[in-house]
Amino acid sequence: MLLMSTSLSLSLFLLTPVQAQEAAEQDSFKGFEIEEISVTARKVTENMQDVPVAVTAFTGDALERRQINTTTDIGKITPNLEFTNNAPLAGNPNSSIIFIRGIGQVSPRANSDPGVGLYIDDVYMGQSVGGTMEFRDIAGVQVLRGPQGTLFGRNTIGGAVLLSTKEPGEEFGGTVKTRVGTDNLRQIFAGVDVPITDELKTRFTMGHKSQDGYVTRLYDGTKLGDTNNTTITAKAVYTPSDNFTIKLNFDHTQTDENGAPLVFAAYGNNTDPTVAQSAAFFGAIQSIAAGCTDAYFVGGGGPGAVVSYAPGFDTSIFDSVDFIAWDAGAGAYVKTVGGPPLGYTAENTDSRCANNQWNAGPYANNGTGPVGSSMENWGVSLNMAYDMSDAVTLKSITSYRELNWTGKRDADNTPFTILHTDYDSSGDQFSQELQATYSSDIMKGVVGLFYYEEEVVDILTVALGERESLDSDNNTVQNDAWAAFTQWTYDITDKLSLTGGIRYTEENKGSIPDQFDYADPDAKYLEVKLYEEKYTATTFSGSIDYRFNDNFMVYASYSEGFKGGGWNSSFNVPQSAEALENFHQFDEERAKTIEVGFKSDLLDNTLRLNAAAFFTDYTDLQFVFRAGPAPYLLNAGKASINGFEAELTWVPSENWIIEAGIGYLDDSIDEVVDLSGLGVSTPISTDNSLPFTPEIQANLGIGYTNYIGNLEVSPRVDISYRDQTFFDTANTVEIAQMDGVTTIDASIAVQPQDGNWQLVFSMNNLTDEVYPVSGNSSLTTGSGYAEAAYARKRQWFLSLNYDF
Repeated sequence: MLLMSTSLSLSLFLLTPVQAQEAAEQDSFKGFEIEEISVTARKVTENMQDVPVAVTAFTGDALERRQINTTTDIGKITPNLEFTNNAPLAGNPNSSIIFIRGIGQVSPRANSDPGVGLYIDDVYMGQSVGGTMEFRDIAGVQVLRGPQGTLFGRNTIGGAVLLSTKEPGEEFGGTVKTRVGTDNLRQIFAGVDVPITDELKTRFTMGHKSQDGYVTRLYDGTKLGDTNNTTITAKAVYTPSDNFTIKLNFDHTQTDENGAPLVFAAYGNNTDPTVAQSAAFFGAIQSIAAGCTDAYFVGGGGPGAVVSYAPGFDTSIFDSVDFIAWDAGAGAYVKTVGGPPLGYTAENTDSRCANNQWNAGPYANNGTGPVGSSMENWGVSLNMAYDMSDAVTLKSITSYRELNWTGKRDADNTPFTILHTDYDSSGDQFSQELQATYSSDIMKGVVGLFYYEEEVVDILTVALGERESLDSDNNTVQNDAWAAFTQWTYDITDKLSLTGGIRYTEENKGSIPDQFDYADPDAKYLEVKLYEEKYTATTFSGSIDYRFNDNFMVYASYSEGFKGGGWNSSFNVPQSAEALENFHQFDEERAKTIEVGFKSDLLDNTLRLNAAAFFTDYTDLQFVFRAGPAPYLLNAGKASINGFEAELTWVPSENWIIEAGIGYLDDSIDEVVDLSGLGVSTPISTDNSLPFTPEIQANLGIGYTNYIGNLEVSPRVDISYRDQTFFDTANTVEIAQMDGVTTIDASIAVQPQDGNWQLVFSMNNLTDEVYPVSGNSSLTTGSGYAEAAYARKRQWFLSLNYDF
């Protein structure tokens, strides 16, 4: 089934409304047209229609008019892109989960790398937290599909998302935007261009957004999923000569919010006392402590462990249990077999019992543990470009960033302490890239060097229902990487071109774990020292394209990518040498893709149709497994992902625009390494689907523009569709989007002819669909919980923009 999400907005993807010059000339009014879009998918500026890469590009004006206001909205209008927030393990709504063509990463922790690279003004963003952001001053977005291992390097195994911010203007002026809406939304943005001299131009912006949360904690009335963020930016562009440009960028974002809008999805309690089940025994322990008379617990190990239960428990139940018997010597019921801990909690409405009675629906939860989130994300970059000649340009991109964030979450969303997490992460990254580009009549290319280093200190405190004391999962990540790359395109004829590229990458992954039970902080789960491993990779790419005429090109390409390995850091019991051998380290994963496609501008440039089909071999997959309550990344399989995308823009007349896109994914887990002997409880098989890989995504947008008197009126409707989607590799149905979802967004914009203001009324999720956007399951472990986050319900917005 399919999920359609629509974004009704005023605007035009790849198209621009052109106002009539005078009211008297409205008969010659030109509303929509296909425009040329420039992209940098190959590190040089090119027309999107000339690039043999599956790329979707949007101008900043197009995003604004379509009401695409955040990074998480891009997936509504981009086939085979999944971009959502609320990574459950983070407890912070500014975390991001990005998948392209079925490849990405769900873990927000610094010890695992993203599968899709996110770049802002050519700077790589190393962490998933901070990837969810407002589009306040965006000049454009490019989505590159498929492995980008040659030009963009590590951690672009699924693709890359490139964001660019607006450049300073030549004259003093700016924009003020205000917005109000559902859930007490209040939003304001101001951007101003300040030319200092003819050579030095600057731009400054500030934006703030606040909106009430949409998930209610019944315990204290806290509204989860709220927004409260402020961003300031500054950009200076200095051109001391015609051939030398220096750009200095600064950005700072601060958030202080109530936490992620996570709700109870299920609890895996054992409801049959005659069955030996280990899952959800944390809940049995908590239930007994609360006085629940329909629960028992028995510890792990050999026979003879004493069964515990609350006063009032009916012990005659044990007459039917073949693994529990009365021991006269011990004066208690004991377990007669060895094995893991076992638990039982009945389904009932007794508030002392941990079971599924605590499901409060998609917009409320019964959690009582601490919640909240914050983030400070800032950075500075220096971009210098020097034209040595008409053919050769040298470029340097230097960047430093810091990211500090917190996230507190009650994972079980019940009144019990089954599993609560408290993240406090602080880190910094430095990157340096050097490029030399060459362009002539028959050849163009790039040669480059890249260096990256990061250090992230994660302080993670976990409350586990099996113990009274807190657990420490602290870890310091120390990573560095360097790469050398080159790619060249040779025009064999004026119609036929050949491209080839290669990149060598070397990275060092380091981890310093400091993990213990706070009851005995000196007893470490594993030795506190720097664990370090070096990974290397050589990735290739190549393509051939043929242009039949100026408006039609076909191409075939091959590309490779890899995502780095690393060290797991979620241990909650002392580790043996054998356990560390099995669980501590994971290796890189790789993807190889063959793609064929075409790009076309037809019908006298009123119809743009681009399409691509691809075949991906995905090896050494980093699946998330659970051994006990802790998640571990382990290399455990091979998969194949085949599919296609097609995108259409049609301007049947100057007043109408029709835009559509469709993505199809056929994924198959071809091999799964058997890890059952390691105590792994996550059920993954070749019958499963990859997470965040809907079979079909589709979108359709229709826009109209015309004058009513002296006012230009532009209504628009967008519909987006997404098929059934799983959020974990185990395909846990309790947290999945099991049915296709269609959402509709609509808007109408009004602005005066040759005026400097615009009024927009819009609605998102017009039909008030209820559907999950992410989830996390530990149903098969001792903690036994499952949690999910849902999209907001129907929203309305009223925006007023003013240019000066």
